[in-house]
Amino acid sequence: MKLILLCIAVAMSVASYAQMTVSGKISPAHSGAILAFNLPFDCWIHPGNAMEVIADSEGKFSVNLAVEKPQIIFLFFAGKRLHLYAEPGKTLMIETDDSLRTIRFGGGLGKENQFRNLLGLTTNNLGKKNWDEMKSKPGDILADLRMVQQSALLQLQDSKFTDSSAFSRMTLADIQYFAVSKLWDLVWQNEIWSKPDISSATKDQWRQALKDAHEAVRLSNSDAVTSYHYQTLIAYYPRYLQHLGANKEEFSKVAEAVFRKPFAEIIQEVRQKGERYWEHTVLQYAFKNKALDYALASFLINGIDQGDLGFQQEAYEDFLSRFPDSPYMPYVREKMKPYLSSLHQTKPESQGIHFLSDSPEITSLDSIISRYKGRVIFIDMWGTWCGPCRQEFAFNKELKERFKNKAVNFAYIAVEHRPNPEKYWREMVSFYNLTGYHILAGKELEKDLNRIYEKQGNLIFPSYILVDQSGKIITIHAKRPSDRETLYRQIEELL
Repeated sequence: MKLILLCIAVAMSVASYAQMTVSGKISPAHSGAILAFNLPFDCWIHPGNAMEVIADSEGKFSVNLAVEKPQIIFLFFAGKRLHLYAEPGKTLMIETDDSLRTIRFGGGLGKENQFRNLLGLTTNNLGKKNWDEMKSKPGDILADLRMVQQSALLQLQDSKFTDSSAFSRMTLADIQYFAVSKLWDLVWQNEIWSKPDISSATKDQWRQALKDAHEAVRLSNSDAVTSYHYQTLIAYYPRYLQHLGANKEEFSKVAEAVFRKPFAEIIQEVRQKGERYWEHTVLQYAFKNKALDYALASFLINGIDQGDLGFQQEAYEDFLSRFPDSPYMPYVREKMKPYLSSLHQTKPESQGIHFLSDSPEITSLDSIISRYKGRVIFIDMWGTWCGPCRQEFAFNKELKERFKNKAVNFAYIAVEHRPNPEKYWREMVSFYNLTGYHILAGKELEKDLNRIYEKQGNLIFPSYILVDQSGKIITIHAKRPSDRETLYRQIEELL
């Protein structure tokens, strides 16, 4: 099998120390291949943190990466993801075959990455897997994970990486928290909480395995905040507490311990302030000092990156007062700028955003279509609570630029069930700068939409409707903005 030589090196003329120039050469047979790098703040992968480089006809490529601290960066290539250890101003060389089965490292960080690869951490593993998550009991999986953890710890102790360096601290934490992180991976991969055919007994087994794994590690660990697997624990800890109780009575005890008030009051507060209020409160309950500083910064950054803005302003004000000297403060402030700016947009109409003042009186899809006859209408069905809906907004600018000055209108129908829906609706429209016409669906309009979709299956979010210039609905299952050319052709056929 042909070997791919991938050289990651810091360029001779680096504009800033906090930057890596990733360059190299892959086999000419792979010219045109895309190497996608992602520089996350934590364990989450967001498109906004990604940089792609395309190998030229000779297989050469080069890209600058803003590595400002010791961290894990992700490389996506050949359908797989590599977890690479990175530091500002260092070099790394990777040699691998087409399938990434064999990987060799060199350069300034070669020994570090070679050691992590030996452990299995480069491919998000540890040791040798000898269980089947579909057949093995969760407790047996955890027992196996603990065995490979012990083996990895012994290898770390026998290695030269026994100092107090950032690499040593991160690798130690990755080993210590690997079992918790891997169990969460398996829970989501196998849809343990959402699949209807998963029995209560099986869910109880997974719940117990998660509990045993969490109780075996130090929860608030300031030395572990750079660890991908510790970051995963933090990210899922609010979910862990939600699933810790098998029934309402058990969950109420957990919630009362977190909030220190009666369960009835907790339910009322969460209904008013949203699920992210629960997440924010859990983080303050579970973590302290530098770990809490990191956890709250991650909460704010991911709120912006995911477009999940519930309790965002309140959490930011809390962070400013709680950690005014946080090392993450400059990054958090920069991330918050577009959101804070959107809150102060007093006249969104001047930016092409039109909130229809009579939204509650719009009771049917026909009443929307009749407003824009003579033009093609692309209708986006969404909700502020819908992650995939928000992800699609990233492709709106390209879509609208394609049909600029053409007879196409863009309308958005939001379906909301949270308290104070208009506030979150308006804030998110402004945050994403969704130019077009906006309708907040009332009960009658929602019923009409469900009736329309029931003929061809249930209404799911996001969904997209295309209407021709005569007002005829062409499809209620139009392509998504992320489908780009396929959607563009659908619209162009109606012009």
